[in-house]
Amino acid sequence: MSTLTPTRSPTAGVAHRLRQQAKDRPDQVAVWEMAGQSWQHRTFRELDQLVDRTCHALARQGIERGMNTVLMVPPGREFLACTFALLRIGAPIVMVDPGMGISGLGRCIARAAPQAFIGIPRAHRGRALLGWSRATIQHRISVGRGWIPPFTDRLEDLRRRVDHAIPFDEPVLDASETAAILFTSGSTGPAKGAVSHHSLIENQIDWIGHLHRIEAGEVDLPTFPLFGLFGVALGMTSIIPSIDFTRPADADPGHLLELMERFKITSLFASPALLGNLARYLRDHQRQAPGLRRIISAGAPARHDEIESLAEALSPKARIETPYGATEAMPLCCIDHREFLETRTETLQGKGICLGCPVEGIQIRISTIDRKPQQDAVLPPEAAGEIWASGAVVTRSYFDDVESDQGHKYIDRQGALWHRTGDLGAWDDCGRIWFRGRRGQMVTAATGDLHTVAIERVFDLHPAVFRTALVGCGPTGQQIPILCVELLETSSPVPPSLIEELKLIGSAVSGADQIERFIFPGRFPVDIRHNAKIDRESLSQTAARSLR
Repeated sequence: MSTLTPTRSPTAGVAHRLRQQAKDRPDQVAVWEMAGQSWQHRTFRELDQLVDRTCHALARQGIERGMNTVLMVPPGREFLACTFALLRIGAPIVMVDPGMGISGLGRCIARAAPQAFIGIPRAHRGRALLGWSRATIQHRISVGRGWIPPFTDRLEDLRRRVDHAIPFDEPVLDASETAAILFTSGSTGPAKGAVSHHSLIENQIDWIGHLHRIEAGEVDLPTFPLFGLFGVALGMTSIIPSIDFTRPADADPGHLLELMERFKITSLFASPALLGNLARYLRDHQRQAPGLRRIISAGAPARHDEIESLAEALSPKARIETPYGATEAMPLCCIDHREFLETRTETLQGKGICLGCPVEGIQIRISTIDRKPQQDAVLPPEAAGEIWASGAVVTRSYFDDVESDQGHKYIDRQGALWHRTGDLGAWDDCGRIWFRGRRGQMVTAATGDLHTVAIERVFDLHPAVFRTALVGCGPTGQQIPILCVELLETSSPVPPSLIEELKLIGSAVSGADQIERFIFPGRFPVDIRHNAKIDRESLSQTAARSLR
């Protein structure tokens, strides 16, 4: 691959990329979406013009550069128009996952102290009813049809007052200006607002395009809003599926396959939960997806069995790639399915999940647990510790959260900024990182520390098991390790011999051989964003009750 140089000084943030795509491929469709009973589209020229009209409309209402603006609009043409418009104006976008729940939404929005709120009518009704940031919000703009509270303007009405032919004279934004405040899902700790600067988002787009060899003119099926934005910025046509984006695991695989065939989709981004359902659908219905060039799986650790099943339905030249990263830093590592499947034996031996090598330009350090990544704390290959990352796609801070900055950010003696991912991992002799679980979910037993994912994947080998979750009950250092087991058929009774069979599997692997207690709580609770990260905190409460 050619050397990738980080973006240093954007001319107008990420939005200038849409302007360039409109010049390079004006008649290529930028976005297809279902409107009523028919599909509608916007070309890159039309989308760019819509963004200009949106900029004028928002600016006339008082939304200006530097003004924090909550955006609660589902993926589609309007999401793209509002996102690119805010980026073009220079108004930082505040994004909070709507699946977080009412209390979580309220806390995140209050912390961001927004001055403007753009959302669908339902979001505005919730804002008015619950009083979200009532003291700070000055501008309220609704997108789409439906009843809205008083003192709320409709975006379409504002656009009608704008001359279609007048381009928006965007400011020249500084690379270090805030482009977005992206709140983490809160699935593995308190939700925090990661501050993304314009240069960081541009670097992410460059890195993602380079890493996955994305070409302008491809057709993309993104099932996560942010990647839909990146795809359009890279010149791909975005197909908006008819799914609940807050519950990707419930997406209909048949519908997704229909879209792949209808629009000749070449690229798919999805969480492991969605891809697992798609893999089973393709297998059970003996279907293929030969047109896909790549599948990008992110949001949670991939599973070998699902990746293998999915690969069998693709063209031999297609790639399934699993990048590793977080809201605060992505992408950090990447591995394709061929190499990933070759690591299965080591995963079953308790090594963890192979994430691949660091992405070009990214530095990774594995440090002693709860130590800053100074050289004297950096661990040698095969030694497990905490993963820290540094590079041009790493956010510098959290918004108005000094405590989180102190716990997750570190500047070394050379002036490099490091981000603490909260993950446990280890190097191997090939320069690859192996993920072993979250630091905050580590079980501290009397016999030593047990890393969740590394041990769980050992037991996932059993043919009756869908997935497992290791939790600890009791005081730190004396925790009782308990393995929660979700069966493939949760409605069936637990076979009497199953626990002994699981103990036999674990007996051959260090760490797994310490698991003596097993519970079967049914379907696991999962995270709200990707529906793939297991809510071990909830399961630990269930496990604790089993000890009484």
